[in-house]
Amino acid sequence: MIVVDASVVFKWFTSENEVYREKALIILQNHLENIETITVPSLIYLEVANALVTKIKSTEKTIKKNLQFLNEADLKIDSFTKTDYINAAILAKKHNTTVYDMLYAVIAKKLNTILITADDKFIEKTKFSFVKLIRDY
Repeated sequence: MIVVDASVVFKWFTSENEVYREKALIILQNHLENIETITVPSLIYLEVANALVTKIKSTEKTIKKNLQFLNEADLKIDSFTKTDYINAAILAKKHNTTVYDMLYAVIAKKLNTILITADDKFIEKTKFSFVKLIRDY
C-alpha cells in the first residue's frame, strides 16, 4: 500500500511531455493490476477536480471524462479523522505547508507506509523520511 497526493494523480491527466507523467502512470497501472494499492484521503477528488479546472485547458467534456475515470480507479479512500486533520494543521504550521498537503503525510504515517509526491518543495520543507519524490520511487 502507498499513499499518493494530488500532484501525482493530476499527472494521470496531463500532456505526454509532463515531467514524471510516465512514473505516475506506472503507479496507476500497478494499482489497477492489484500489484500495489493506492490509498488517498477523500479530499483528493476535490483537489484533482480543481486542478483540472484551473491548471490546464480542458473542455467540460474532458473534465467530466477525467473525473469519471478517477471515480472508477477504485482508489482506497482513507476517511481521515478529526485527530488526523488536527495533526495535519499542527504539522502544517510547524513546516510552513498547507494543511491539505500535510494531510497526505499524516495518513501515510498513520498507515505506516510511504507518501509519493511530485512536490519537491513539500519534501524540502518537511524532510520526512517516509515521503518520496516520484522520481525516486
